[in-house]
Amino acid sequence: MNRIREILLPEHVLLDLKANSREEAVATVADSLHGDPRIIDWPRFLNSLNECEHSGKINLALGLTLSHNRTRCVNSMVMAFGRMAEPIPCDPSAIRFIVIIGIPETMDADYLRLVGGLMRVFRDHELRQRLEKGEAPRDILDAFEQGEKKLGS
Repeated sequence: MNRIREILLPEHVLLDLKANSREEAVATVADSLHGDPRIIDWPRFLNSLNECEHSGKINLALGLTLSHNRTRCVNSMVMAFGRMAEPIPCDPSAIRFIVIIGIPETMDADYLRLVGGLMRVFRDHELRQRLEKGEAPRDILDAFEQGEKKLGS
């Protein structure tokens, strides 16, 4: 099973983002993946992400928006994380966190495990607070890793 620390690299953790809209925030976080060698076709990756965005926004409770795509443009899962400096008003709750995931078309089960793990971290008040207050990418990765350890026990 892929661990979040293997999928989410420190350079793809953006803290205290400033954006005026969900779309602007998603674009900024997605752009942090540009140049990642796991993305084998950046223009198609970005296009497929935008198509998924237009087909339905995934704004979840707990201040999280999740933008993902299943595509042939990646050779393994990629992920980026952003935390807003100020929450963006949106339904069903203001957006504080942005998660972007690119998934190879053949990794459905791994993707479902990843999203399940992410949701457990965001539902855990203590871990969500660590995501909220983390001062460096390492703090964010540690919070996700702690959530994965809780799942394993």
